[in-house]
Amino acid sequence: MSGAGAANVRVHVASIDTAPVTELCIRTMRRLAGAPFELVVGDCGSTDGSLEMLERFAAAGWLELEVAPNGRRHAEWLDQWFASCPTRYAVFADSDVEFRREGWLRDMLAAAAAHDAALVATRIQAVDGVAYRHPVTGAARLLAARPEPWLVLLDVEALRGRVTAGFGYRDEPAPDVPGGKIAYDVGAAFFRDLDAQGLRWVEMPPDFARAYHHYGGLSWQRPDRGIAFGRRMKQAVKRAAVEARLRRERRRAGPDTP
Repeated sequence: MSGAGAANVRVHVASIDTAPVTELCIRTMRRLAGAPFELVVGDCGSTDGSLEMLERFAAAGWLELEVAPNGRRHAEWLDQWFASCPTRYAVFADSDVEFRREGWLRDMLAAAAAHDAALVATRIQAVDGVAYRHPVTGAARLLAARPEPWLVLLDVEALRGRVTAGFGYRDEPAPDVPGGKIAYDVGAAFFRDLDAQGLRWVEMPPDFARAYHHYGGLSWQRPDRGIAFGRRMKQAVKRAAVEARLRRERRRAGPDTP
């Protein structure tokens, strides 16, 4: 449901070497959105067949493809897309999100309108701050509140020019918290500044959790990354589930689709 007539919403997805789940994300996103949208996918120079699949979808008019062959951090994609988005609403979705219920986008847009919200989140994490210790370095931090970054809708017209913090990770000194620093993970500093500006935000109701599934970690926890055996096994189970659901989605679409 992307392409012509979709001038109000642009959805953005960043991709790196996750061809099956990225394809599942795109196919289910289109089928179940319930509202028109444009789609932009940014790929960091994948070598697993993602680029070929995305080029095929682009040729069919499903999406606009941007390629950063030398790589680009997730937050850098988000900063670029927020700055350049030509539509009123920008949606950021992780490539390892599968959409599972009709009307996911329609419902997020309705929430934005009903609450006059500049940001619609699936959920706000660490609302009161969460103490955290890095599993490798042992560094202690207090995690700042942020919207779940794997699916979020922004009212670009309301935000641009008022919220200038980027989406990247940052530490800021805070003597009275664990480790003496507050950690602003992806989107947290942006959310802090949005709230400080008095702009409204809203969480989707709990039932919305059934509208999508976030597999989590399929890009950065790839088998070639040397992750622990137990985590590799968990990710292998996720990949098997993705493959099965992608086969079903392709059958549903039929042989005449890209």
